[in-house]
Amino acid sequence: MHRLAALIVLMGLGLLAGCGSTSGGWTKPGMTEEGLGQDTLSCLTDARTGPRVGMIDQDRYRRCMADRGYVAGPAK
Repeated sequence: MHRLAALIVLMGLGLLAGCGSTSGGWTKPGMTEEGLGQDTLSCLTDARTGPRVGMIDQDRYRRCMADRGYVAGPAK
């Protein structure tokens, strides 16, 4: 199960990077890297658009991260 989750995260992050995003990532004051990873995985899972791994609804992913208190952009 952990390998599948890691694969989903890596493919999702690759997909996001491949879309030409210049946001520089997600930031949230006081959030740890582990917490960011867990939230990212959860939002990527929620934003899956079909049975194929790597198909992500970008708008849904961004809304999920924003709803959790993250801001898109470079770390400050």
